[in-house]
Amino acid sequence: MKNNNIFLSLHNYFEKSAEKGLTGAGADAHNNGMEPYLRIEESSMPQMTMRKLHSHPHYEVYFLYEGKRSFFIENALYSIEAPAVLVVPPFAMHKTEGGAFKRINIYVSENLLDDFAQEVLTSLSLTFVPLAAAQSDHLREILDLSLDHPLTEEHKRSADKAKFDYFLLTLYHYAEHRLPQSPESRQQASPIVVKAINYMNANYADPLSLDDLAERIYATKQTLNYHFKRDLDCTPMNYLLRLRLTKVKELLATTDKSIEEIAESCGFSSGNYLTLIFKQKEGISPTSYRKNRN
Repeated sequence: MKNNNIFLSLHNYFEKSAEKGLTGAGADAHNNGMEPYLRIEESSMPQMTMRKLHSHPHYEVYFLYEGKRSFFIENALYSIEAPAVLVVPPFAMHKTEGGAFKRINIYVSENLLDDFAQEVLTSLSLTFVPLAAAQSDHLREILDLSLDHPLTEEHKRSADKAKFDYFLLTLYHYAEHRLPQSPESRQQASPIVVKAINYMNANYADPLSLDDLAERIYATKQTLNYHFKRDLDCTPMNYLLRLRLTKVKELLATTDKSIEEIAESCGFSSGNYLTLIFKQKEGISPTSYRKNRN
């Protein structure tokens, strides 16, 4: 059942937003020819699932309202029990796994955020906010709100933006008075995995083989492979390649560096080799990715 006070507040916000089109930072970006991005989607899985390590150029607000998930992000491993919200910043490597769950994901580009939204998402990034049941219900009501009359695509975008802003303001209030996290909620990945990831984060631009990595952190290749497979379901070299490609995508999206310069900055032997690997893994060339990143 929808909350009338929420509906009236959102309706008033929508009427103002609809007159202006996109609001805040998104309007400026739109006027400059960049396409702001916001998508709200709900999904559920009835059985054990495991996503591969990945990253993306936008924020992800992961709202888990049923179930329990293990969430790896950067070099930290969280055990998250619903209801809770976790914020993943742009270009952060992450993955989830666990049993049956229901969640709502919000994907939003930085060029759609005003200063307040940017501050909230930055402050909540790489952590999670445990929620009370009533708080979870309230946030879902906000995202479930709809108007009684049909909407044009422009007005639908404005309505989604209004819901997102209202959701974020409410989440920020809950985060300031958040429930305590259990000691088990934040788990460290295996010390050897953390050590290896920290080394790769600092040295991904240099030539680095599995032999080199094992020698640098005083471990055997077999031990490294075992712990990475157990914690992340990938090999150390798979992780390094994904890390390098994440850095490539970040530079493509945020700089005007040439493909050769980016290849050198991210540990690839040449621009041609980077293009070959990027096409194989991403299904698109680096040049096309740069053109289509928005």
